[in-house]
Amino acid sequence: MARAKLTLFTPGPVRIPPLVADYLADPPCNYHRQGGFGEMFRRTQSDLKELVGLRRPEETFATLLATTGTGANEACLSALSRAGSGVIVRNGFFGARLVDQARQSGLAHEVFDAPDDRPVDPAALDSFLSGRPQVRWVFFVAHETRAGLANPLVELGRLCRGRGLFVGADVVSAAYAYPLDLEAAGLDLAVTSSAKALMAVPGIGIVFTRLEAAERLAAMPAPGGYYLDLMAEFAKQRRDGQPRFAQPVALHAALHAACLHLKRVGIVNHFARIRRQMEDLEACLGRMGLRPLLPAAYRSGVVVNFDLPRGMEYPEFSNRMEAEGYYLLYGIPGDHSHFQVSTIGDLSDEDVAGLEQALGRVLGRRAGASRAERTGDVRHADGRQP
Repeated sequence: MARAKLTLFTPGPVRIPPLVADYLADPPCNYHRQGGFGEMFRRTQSDLKELVGLRRPEETFATLLATTGTGANEACLSALSRAGSGVIVRNGFFGARLVDQARQSGLAHEVFDAPDDRPVDPAALDSFLSGRPQVRWVFFVAHETRAGLANPLVELGRLCRGRGLFVGADVVSAAYAYPLDLEAAGLDLAVTSSAKALMAVPGIGIVFTRLEAAERLAAMPAPGGYYLDLMAEFAKQRRDGQPRFAQPVALHAALHAACLHLKRVGIVNHFARIRRQMEDLEACLGRMGLRPLLPAAYRSGVVVNFDLPRGMEYPEFSNRMEAEGYYLLYGIPGDHSHFQVSTIGDLSDEDVAGLEQALGRVLGRRAGASRAERTGDVRHADGRQP
């Protein structure tokens, strides 16, 4: 007998709306060179920019790559390397992944390391850049998903642009989850994914590409690579309304449907629902004595890590929650002392109520005090240990 599908309270892939599943199963066209695909592509292009909040959409193009957000990040790093050496900000798991990608691709870069339990300090980055006149670009992560940590997107972007640098950011789990101002940040390249708060399915990386920056980068020598050549893909899609290669039409249809769904719901209502449901879950877990790992000022509010009770580790917790019909992800890789909750998928209030009941059954007797409180691992409000 097939096992019932689990309800996902994860930061991506997420639970998708029925409309997305319908379009995935039955796309309005079936080939990426058809006129129907071009019409769908242009509509999606417009909707993606509108929903992310661009005030001057004519200055930006949403380049679509048949890859995950990680692949789109790699394409951006390669594109930026046309300008010369850059700086990658590393303050968490996904910042570290960017560094690994640049190293393995042989891209010239330096690393600015920052604490992984608090937002990047723009003043510290400014000081780091002051002594490096050879730097031509900076890339950072807006929302470090594994920690649920929100970095100051606008401040970091403005700092880099003020120095005349190209600037790119991974906004994968931030875009469409809470308001972002990509234009105020001055981002030349901003990466998100079909699989996150947009609520489509995995497989399409979205790069908001500022036209002026793309034209300058395209005039510089290419570092190599073919499939993930962002500048070539940008040029083809902008000119012809279709990708260079046979990207899966069904994935584009699902992306189109996700935009239709969010426009019907209203992006402001979507943001409010995500935050309200997370606040309800925080209150529920708080009544059990379980607290978030990060102080409120550092958290995004859409992906939050919580301590587990003493004596329970993530593998046991995850197995028991799956038996209840829910899947919750780990937080910091390798640390089994906590779990993560996200509400960015297509979740109803009934889904949240069901999760709260399941958490009570799994954690109830063992959650009188959090693991941290029982073992003496008590943190100050700013996250420091005494």
